[in-house]
Amino acid sequence: MAEAISIIEIHNREKKSSYAREVLEMLPKWFGNKQALEEYVNDVQKFPFFAALNYAEKCVGFFSIKIHYQHTGDIFVCGVHPEYRHHGIGKALYHAAENYLIQEGCKYVIVKTLSDAIDYEPYAQTRKFYKSIGFEPLLTLTEMWDEENPCLIMFKSLV
Repeated sequence: MAEAISIIEIHNREKKSSYAREVLEMLPKWFGNKQALEEYVNDVQKFPFFAALNYAEKCVGFFSIKIHYQHTGDIFVCGVHPEYRHHGIGKALYHAAENYLIQEGCKYVIVKTLSDAIDYEPYAQTRKFYKSIGFEPLLTLTEMWDEENPCLIMFKSLV
């Protein structure tokens, strides 16, 4: 892909929701639950948001993050349009988010994803991505979501 992509922080609440919806609706294997998708689309308005925009100003990926206890970053939700996957966009978005977290004084960053206790290829790809950018598995919690969807918390030290 020779197309130039810009990574920018978005402050406009409506754009955050619009961009999140555009991308998440293209990822039904990860975001097929309509209620959860709507919650993400609404909730991203409250948090720092980084978007990958193509030459036509179309959002092709995003990361939304939040901070806990002034020292732990949390990848709230993220996604990359299927046609733009495997071109470094997810890594570029993550690094923009990580730089923001470091500037805000965070020492750690976490992400919650489906545990490898469930054999589901889309989330195997997700865990592989997080490992490729330095995350390590921390623990699996069945009480966070439910028994059929055990939550794996992964972490990375920023110091």
